[in-house]
Amino acid sequence: MILPNKYIALSESFIGLSALILEVLYNKALTIDNLWNGFNKKQVEKGKLREGPTFQKFVYVLEFMYMSEMISYNEKGEIKIENKKYKTKKSPE
Repeated sequence: MILPNKYIALSESFIGLSALILEVLYNKALTIDNLWNGFNKKQVEKGKLREGPTFQKFVYVLEFMYMSEMISYNEKGEIKIENKKYKTKKSPE
């Protein structure tokens, strides 16, 4: 379930779903309800996924992302991106 293989598509794996969730979370802090609704609007309704994951699988992916330190929770209980390495830095030459 975590990694894709010949039986599990990338969009059904935890890694693939994590990337799609990060697209929705980019520079925002959202409650789980808002994240779930935003995920369905952005990914499922616009055709990136044939069918969305169940809410239970969505929560499992969030747990995986938290354990992998991709996301964190603030004091209001909102989910935000923890790893800010998306911005490119100039490499020392």
